[in-house]
Amino acid sequence: MVCVEEEEIARAILTLLEIEKTVAEGAGAVALAAILEGKVKLAGKQVAVIISGGNIDVNKLARIIEHGLVKDGRRIRLRVQVSDQPGSLQRVTAAIAEEMANVLEVYHERSLPGGPVDSTEIFFTLETRGREHAEQLIGRLAAQGFQLEEQR
Repeated sequence: MVCVEEEEIARAILTLLEIEKTVAEGAGAVALAAILEGKVKLAGKQVAVIISGGNIDVNKLARIIEHGLVKDGRRIRLRVQVSDQPGSLQRVTAAIAEEMANVLEVYHERSLPGGPVDSTEIFFTLETRGREHAEQLIGRLAAQGFQLEEQR
């Protein structure tokens, strides 16, 4: 018998959804979680894993998916500080588009408490291909002179 954490079970549920197109509740995914996390030694063995139970709340499933995307870097949130003048938002979104990231949400905060009077903050929720792509995007924005921070 081995123990698995909630986070590991959530990863197993997401793996089943993405790779096997199978919905499983937490209890039905624990065996896979133990294997994926290397908690059982199975090298060189053929193994069958029973996946059971699709009784999972859709809200919980949505949170598992969202959490997994964020953890993998496939969904990121950036805070970008830019000068408060026409075209600033366009320059940031153009750089994001050039890097082939998808904008899911934008929030433009113009009343920046404590920040420079002539600047504004833009919060982006972006979809990327993974952590490497996210880092590439962040690097490109920084290289173009944008002050930014990833919100984790």
